[in-house]
Amino acid sequence: MKKYKQISVILLAALVGIFSVSGCNLMKLLDPEPTATPVIPTPIPVTELTICLGYEPRSLYPYQASSQAAQEVLQAIYDGPIDILSSGQTEPVILEKMPEFSDNTAFFTPVSVSEGDQVINTQGDLVALKPGTRVFPGGCTSPTCAVAWDGTSDLQVNQLTATFELLGGLKWPDGQPLTASDSLYAFVVASDPATPINKRVIDQTDSYTVVSDTVVTWVGKPGLVTDAFEQYFWAPMPEHVWGGYSAAELLDVDEVNRSPLGWGAYVVDEWQPGTFIRLHKNPYYFHADEGLPLTDIITFEFLANLEPDTILQVAEAECDIVSSTALDLQDIIYLTEHVQNSNFSLETIQPTEVEMLAIGITPSSYDDNYYPYGGDRPDIFGDARTRQAIAHCIDRDTINNKLLGGAVEIADSLLGAGHYLLDGVALTAYPYDPTLGISLLEQVGWRDLDLNPDTPIIASGVKNVPQWTVFEVSLLISESPLRGEIASEIATGLANCGIKVNISQLPASELYLPGPDGPIFGRQFDLALLSWQTGGSFDCGLFTISEIPTDANYWVGEKTGGANYYGFSNSTYDENCLISQQSGLDHTAGFQADQENLQLISQSLPFISIYHHLKAVLVKNEIEGFLEIDTNKDDPFTHIEIFNRN
Repeated sequence: MKKYKQISVILLAALVGIFSVSGCNLMKLLDPEPTATPVIPTPIPVTELTICLGYEPRSLYPYQASSQAAQEVLQAIYDGPIDILSSGQTEPVILEKMPEFSDNTAFFTPVSVSEGDQVINTQGDLVALKPGTRVFPGGCTSPTCAVAWDGTSDLQVNQLTATFELLGGLKWPDGQPLTASDSLYAFVVASDPATPINKRVIDQTDSYTVVSDTVVTWVGKPGLVTDAFEQYFWAPMPEHVWGGYSAAELLDVDEVNRSPLGWGAYVVDEWQPGTFIRLHKNPYYFHADEGLPLTDIITFEFLANLEPDTILQVAEAECDIVSSTALDLQDIIYLTEHVQNSNFSLETIQPTEVEMLAIGITPSSYDDNYYPYGGDRPDIFGDARTRQAIAHCIDRDTINNKLLGGAVEIADSLLGAGHYLLDGVALTAYPYDPTLGISLLEQVGWRDLDLNPDTPIIASGVKNVPQWTVFEVSLLISESPLRGEIASEIATGLANCGIKVNISQLPASELYLPGPDGPIFGRQFDLALLSWQTGGSFDCGLFTISEIPTDANYWVGEKTGGANYYGFSNSTYDENCLISQQSGLDHTAGFQADQENLQLISQSLPFISIYHHLKAVLVKNEIEGFLEIDTNKDDPFTHIEIFNRN
């Protein structure tokens, strides 16, 4: 009994304590409030897009990622640092602005130079100053005031300085600050002999210096006159992660080649060899506070070689976007006819490749003097009217409609019809007109002496061609079946004008052998059907006399690897090209010189443009943001951060 009484006393004391609290608290104890139910936010669904590439990149290390597929993935990892628009203009991305002479973020300083000093000549080449070196003297920025140094006069030249300022607050995906030192590190790596890139802009650089966390200053070698400042800012690299490797080691390290750190919208999450590269959004992306990127996960999937009639089926099952790397001409021809009944649209972008009929104007056998009565081929292409006649005798519209589904662009230039350089240029047109073609051939001196249309025409008074030479030529092509069909149409058209064509197919490994053995680069051909990647730009140097591959220049020309394998020679063209290459800051002079040369090429015809390869991307109809930036239609992944599904 004592035990129970004790417990009762304790309980009574506890109750007395309870009743001694405030009445309000007492009521809460006797009538407690209901417990609030926690609100669980509805999870935001993860958004994903799949971009299908035609092949797997070999590397994503910027200094060896040369393929188009690699560049498209890198657009997601790096944003800029400077975008080049299809108009040729520049747009800073991670810089406050581009350097400008108007605000002194770019300026020239006159410096004295003497014989033997390193200078940049008017063509942008690093040379040792000697008598005859052509330079822009101090204060001169135009070809009209450039001089060839006489070897004795005191000489001052311009030395260019440009300042680049990074946006504030940039970070790497691991949260570390991205600074000007990272750009300097990228420059040091680029300068290393082990790094496999063109060293031209390195050679033009005198110094690259960090001024502050966000500012770097570039100084050019004496003599350089340019405002193409985009070439002289080195895209930052994460020194805090990669700095322990040598330039040679960077070429093989997995974390550099498979998952490089950038500052763009996405970060590499996983790379499954042979299958896909998956990226997730970068939490430190400098546009993150704007809600970008719009898609959480981007997967780049690698497609195996597909037949045209399976592209749509595979795309419906696996892809939101099919890159142009996965679509060849046959695919585009098929899709042009069938895409309307699918959930996709075919978006064309600026062509960067031209199919052309190269004309062997001057064979290499002429290099030791032309002698047509020995082993030299007669000079059948020497007269431009003959080349013009050939152009009029080729029915390019039939080639397009019969063989290419009407899907390609026919143009009388190596550039696409909408290219800004062609604005206002009066190109010579070459519509199919065999009557005009025959008339031009007759003006040159070619005759149908036997009045038999089934036999080739014969030279009768053709300059530099022996009398009675039969107009019979060879046409070299690769082993592509489509090229075989196109070549057959070309041969038929030329036969209607009295020119006999013998088609010869060679493996690409033989066709493109370097000179002197290769038929193309050794200049041992009459006609050749070739595909040429222009990159959507015009380099006048490709057709200058100095770029004709010969034994004297080891069959590689001076700078282009021997691109003038036609043996095209025109002094007016070379003079214009010199103006273009030495235009300095006189952009009007350079632009006009390029336009005049494009017009001259269309008249002189070292080659005949058959068609421009159509470049296209297959896009699911529900995808937004693709090609929204009109000026970037030649690079549709520039603004990958705004791609999303509606």
